[in-house]
Amino acid sequence: MCLLMLWLAACQSASNKRSISLNDLDSVQSAYEKSMPPPPARAVLTADELIQLANCSEMDCLQSFMKNLSGDFIHARKGEYASLYRSVVKDTAGNELVMPLSTLYADVNPQATWRLLHTIHRKEHGNKLMQEFHNMGFRFADSGFFVGGSGKKARFLSDQHPDMHLYVWATFKPWRLKGLYQQVSWPCWVFEVQKK
Repeated sequence: MCLLMLWLAACQSASNKRSISLNDLDSVQSAYEKSMPPPPARAVLTADELIQLANCSEMDCLQSFMKNLSGDFIHARKGEYASLYRSVVKDTAGNELVMPLSTLYADVNPQATWRLLHTIHRKEHGNKLMQEFHNMGFRFADSGFFVGGSGKKARFLSDQHPDMHLYVWATFKPWRLKGLYQQVSWPCWVFEVQKK
């Protein structure tokens, strides 16, 4: 008997008498969509932006620059930024991983010389960025095991930007096993622009 009384009371609740029309639902959904920030527009920094960042010699400069790109990149930790644009990246075993399509790391150690690495997780994005650098006059100069980073790097120079060196390499160890890169099973393309 007690259960029947509770059930009847619940059926007569004021909240059950309220209803929402389809027009009300559309207006609520429209207001929600307008309040959402726009989705990230891109996954990778441009060649021009990397050259501008290479002119930074302090963390304040980098933070100020990246703050203007907060719609596309998120600040993770000091000197670390990740693309808000996330998608599927396939590793060497064919597994599909959902992750940021690029990261930006700056060396913040007091003893380190200033270094900035833009790591890209899809070859087509790396090729597009490399084309941007070619359009800015960067041409292959040499390759070797230069200071910083692991593996052999290709170095590119440009007459239009004589004070800049571009280093590009593919690796599974892009940034000393930090953050996203603690266990890398997918190929990464790394771009480093250094001011002479």
